[in-house]
Amino acid sequence: MQKAAIWILLLAAGLRLYALDFGLPLAEARPDELTIAFQAMKFGTFDFNPHSFNYPSLFKYVVFGLFGGWYVIGRLIGLFGGQEEFLRSFFTGAVSFRLIMRLLSALMGTLNVWLLLRLPAPPAQIDRAGPVAALFLALSFLHVRDSHFGVTDVTMVCLATAAVLLAQRMHRLRTPDAALIAGVVAGLCTSTKYNGALLALPLALAALLPSPGMPWAPDRGRLSRLGLAAAAMIGGFLLGTPYALLDAPTFWQDFSYEARHLAAGHYLDIGIGWVHHVQNSLRYGMGLPALVVAGVGVLWHLWRDPRQAALLYSFPVAYYLLIGRGETAFFRYILPVIPFLCIAAGHLLARLFPRGRTALLLALLLLSPSLQRSLSALRLMGHGDTRDAMGAWIEQNVPDEARIVHAGAYTGAPMLQRSVENQMREYQAKAGRSDVAGFRKPDDPRWYDRSRPTYDVLFVRKEGIEFASQLSVGEIVAEPPEWLMLEDYFLIHYSHVPEEIREMAARGYTLAHEESAWEGDLNPVFDQQDAFYLPVDGFKGFSRMGPTLRLYRRSR
Repeated sequence: MQKAAIWILLLAAGLRLYALDFGLPLAEARPDELTIAFQAMKFGTFDFNPHSFNYPSLFKYVVFGLFGGWYVIGRLIGLFGGQEEFLRSFFTGAVSFRLIMRLLSALMGTLNVWLLLRLPAPPAQIDRAGPVAALFLALSFLHVRDSHFGVTDVTMVCLATAAVLLAQRMHRLRTPDAALIAGVVAGLCTSTKYNGALLALPLALAALLPSPGMPWAPDRGRLSRLGLAAAAMIGGFLLGTPYALLDAPTFWQDFSYEARHLAAGHYLDIGIGWVHHVQNSLRYGMGLPALVVAGVGVLWHLWRDPRQAALLYSFPVAYYLLIGRGETAFFRYILPVIPFLCIAAGHLLARLFPRGRTALLLALLLLSPSLQRSLSALRLMGHGDTRDAMGAWIEQNVPDEARIVHAGAYTGAPMLQRSVENQMREYQAKAGRSDVAGFRKPDDPRWYDRSRPTYDVLFVRKEGIEFASQLSVGEIVAEPPEWLMLEDYFLIHYSHVPEEIREMAARGYTLAHEESAWEGDLNPVFDQQDAFYLPVDGFKGFSRMGPTLRLYRRSR
């Protein structure tokens, strides 16, 4: 099984590293990447208060450290002549910076698979359950896809898996150092995403439950181990997010907003999260055959060893109950549950098929729908993006300083260099927001690429766009712009174009250029709440990422 473990790890790494540069340099190729990158870069001003706690700050501090290392390497190899060139490379797309963030996620995703290879189990199964569980995770579509994103999710999932496995170790060894290590890792996980706080449940069970095979009996060390683990968890959280104490008002304001947002929904009503995540996030994230086997594995584990099952599944069950109670239900929200379903499937198949090779082959068969989705998604991610292609055409054919109105969402727009006037409006509108780089002044010519044209890009006003560069439908109809771009896609909210704008385009405009990513009558599946322009199922007919973009010019 050792050779199988090596091949599983290589497969996991390959799937997570391929097409890691997808969409670059598009600002919204993966939403939230640039927000985190800007907040990390601001630590270079030596103000280590993030001033924003929608995410905890550990991931941003790690990213800042990686950026600092990149600066040192760039200076040594002559890539950056100094700080100004380093900042210019950031402000003109931040390509290398986002690749660093994505590489971090890919490595953490691969490390997550390695953790399952090391899965603790009864001696008769230790060489079989781990590789089978690891194969399930290595090929799980949602874990493969999100390991390409330079955001917090996959890092949090890896730390959560490590924390639960360390809680199992704490339960088995019952030593203070085991409690300390498990608590610190759980705290660091919580400092990556707040829902890691639910790791307090497996820590408590690890401290209070009797050791395997032992009856309930007084144990004076239980409470001391529980207290040590709890203190270590709090310490780990504050180590990564110290300003939760040092700037408590801002912390509670942003934390409360995130709690309300989870319950209130995100633009579209997709129903209660508990149902949505089973019918959609898990179904497409793992594949239905693998999901069914994993569910049976959980029930089997609960029947066979309720103590260990309670310890192992307390976190994912509590997490599922928490995130499912509201109507904000991004597919990626279910990620922390997936490794534990993979563990359940691995234990079940290893028990049913004592020959490890048979269990692995059956796992591969069960995972074939998920693997197919992963390969289809990676193919599209590696084939370019309509937004990038449209941007290149505009720079070659639309005059410098032209005003372009984009009807759709800012996430679906090409990445064009904005004019000084445009940047000033948005800078003023964003004043006080943590993702505004105060060290970049919009009227400073150093941060513009003079070899590229600049444009005044405006958006049709809609929910979710918070910038000053937007116009109401009435304003656009009253004063039609020379250039008008319409967005079409399967994302109902993000790509919606008001009918008045479509009628205006049909009546008074001529099509200048079109970029499309699909053809035919398609019925794909999308995460409708997420502005990620790639399906989760139904890939046939797509040739690349991105929406259909049609650029019109006003008729003379």
